[in-house]
Amino acid sequence: MGRKIRYIQDQIAKSGKTSSYRPLTDKDINLNELETKLTELEAELLEINANTDRLQRTHSELTELQLVLHKAGVLFGSARDAASTVQHQGADTENGSSIEEAVDYPLLQEQEMQTDPSKQARLGFVTGLISKAKAASFERIIFRATRGNMFLKQAPIEDAVLDPATGEKIHDALQRAAHVSNSQVNTIFQVLHTKETPPSYFETNKFTSAFQEIVEAYGVGRYQEANPGCFTIITFPFLFAVMFGDWGHGICLLLGALYLVLNEKKLGSKKLGDTMEMAYGGRYVILLMAMFSIYTGFIYNEFFSVSFGFFGGSAYQCPDPQYSVKNCPYQFIPQLLFLNALFGYLSFLIILKWCQGSKPDLYHIMIYMFLSPTEDLGENQLFIGQTYVQIVLLLVALVAVPWMLFPKPLIMRKQHIQKMHGRTYGFLRESDTESTDLEVDVEHDEEEFEFSEVFVHQMIHTIEFVLNSVSNTASYLRLWALSLAHAQLSAVFYDRVLMFAWEYTNPIIRLIGLIVFANATVVVLLCMETLSAFLHALRLHWVEFQGKFYQGDGYKFHPFSFKTLFEEDDL
Repeated sequence: MGRKIRYIQDQIAKSGKTSSYRPLTDKDINLNELETKLTELEAELLEINANTDRLQRTHSELTELQLVLHKAGVLFGSARDAASTVQHQGADTENGSSIEEAVDYPLLQEQEMQTDPSKQARLGFVTGLISKAKAASFERIIFRATRGNMFLKQAPIEDAVLDPATGEKIHDALQRAAHVSNSQVNTIFQVLHTKETPPSYFETNKFTSAFQEIVEAYGVGRYQEANPGCFTIITFPFLFAVMFGDWGHGICLLLGALYLVLNEKKLGSKKLGDTMEMAYGGRYVILLMAMFSIYTGFIYNEFFSVSFGFFGGSAYQCPDPQYSVKNCPYQFIPQLLFLNALFGYLSFLIILKWCQGSKPDLYHIMIYMFLSPTEDLGENQLFIGQTYVQIVLLLVALVAVPWMLFPKPLIMRKQHIQKMHGRTYGFLRESDTESTDLEVDVEHDEEEFEFSEVFVHQMIHTIEFVLNSVSNTASYLRLWALSLAHAQLSAVFYDRVLMFAWEYTNPIIRLIGLIVFANATVVVLLCMETLSAFLHALRLHWVEFQGKFYQGDGYKFHPFSFKTLFEEDDL
C-alpha cells in the first residue's frame, strides 16, 4: 500500500497538482477498504498513462505525416513551376498540346505500355522524417541499395518534432539556446570524424569514488566496457576480510573508519599528510573492510586470537597425515562450460559437504576425476551417481577446448569473405556518420585479414585460458594462507607476550607486557597485516578477476575548460 501511495503521489506531482491532506484517526482507517481503493486508483492511473502514451505516439506520428505532406507539396509545387517555366522558354509542344498537358505527360508511358513485364521500369519512393545526424548515412544506404539509380530531395523542418519512439523533441536546440542567451555569435556544430575510441565517463559519488579508483589503478575502461567497480564494492572488502578475519581487529578498524566518516567535512577542509590523505580518501573502503572483517571474525571465532564458544564445538578434525598421503573481454559459452564443469563442480561439492556434515577428501575426488574417472569413490562419494556425473562433466570440459579454438576463426573468415563480396550492408545507426559523401568502394585503409594469424592468436588465447583457469583458481589459496598467518601472528602476540607477562604478579611487568602487546597489535596486525591483505585483495581483483573480461585500455573523459587550457599554457 505504501508503494501504491507513493506512485499516486508521483503522478499527482507530475501533473502539476498539489495533494491535500487531512488527519485520520484509527476509526477512519479500514485497511481492507483502503487497500481495495488504492488498487482501483492504481489500475485507473496505469490505464490512463497507457492511453496517454498511445495518444501521444499517435499524435506524433500524425504530426510527422502532416509535415511530410506539407513539405512534399512544396517540393512538387516548386518542381511543377520550374517545369512550366522551362516549357514557356522553349519551343511549343508537339501536336499543339498545351503546356499543362506537357507537364502532366507521364515520363515512362512507353515503358508502361510494353507487354513484357520484365522490361517495364519500376519506380518507388520513400518519404518520411529522419534525424540530421542520420541523413548522410541514409543517403549512402539508398545509393548502395539502388546502385545509384535514385533521386533524393531533402528539406529541413523548422519546428521541433516529438520522436514517437523516444518521446523526446528533436533537429534545433543549439539555435534556440543561442537565441535565448542573446548570443551575438551563432552556435557552430560540426561533427569531428575520427577513428579514435571515445573517452569513458563513470559517474561516482563520495562512497563509490574510492572503489572506482581501485579499478582505474589497473586501467581506465574503454568506451561502453563493463565497469568492474560495481562488483568491487562488495568483493574487495569481502576478500580482504577473508584474510583479515578477526572481529576484535575489525572493531579497531571500524572505530578508525567511523572517525574519518563522521568528521569528513572537518577533515576535508584541512591539509592532511600523505598517509592521512590516503586513508581519508579510502574511508568508505576501510569502513566496509572493517564490517566484513567483523563478520568473518565471528565465522572464524577469532577475537585477538581468543576463541569464544558462541557456536559450540567443531564437527571436523584434522585428518591423519598418513591417511592424507595415502589417499592423496569473448566466446564465453565454452569458457563458462569449462569453468563450471571443473571448478563450479568443486564449489558445489564444498557446499554439499557442509550441508551433509560428511568428511570426504575433496582433493582425492578432483585428482582422480582426471586420473581414473571410472574408479569407485568409496567413502568419498557424496551423492548417488557421482561417478557418472563426473564423467559427463569431464567430457564437457574436453569438448569446450576445441569449441574455444575453431569456431571463432572460421566465423571471422566467413564474415570477411561476405564483406569483400559486398553481400552485407551496415544498419543505420546513430554513430554511422563517418562521412557526408557517398561511399561506393570499400575502405582503402581496412586491415588485411590473415586466417593463419587469427587462428594462431586464438590458439594462444585458448591455451592461456585453460592454464590460467588452473593457476588463477590456485591463486585464491592465498586467502587461506593469509588468514592462517594473521591468526598465528595474533596467537603469538597473545600467548608469548600478554599471557607470558600475566604469569607474573608484578604489576610493572604486566603493564609492560600490555603495552608491548598493544603496540604489536597496532603496528603489525592493524597496519602491516592490513596493508598486506589489501595488496593481496588488489592482486586478486586485478589479475584473477578483471583479467578475465576487463581490457582497461581506455581513457577518462575530461570536459572542455578554458581554465585547464590556461593552466597548461602556464606550464
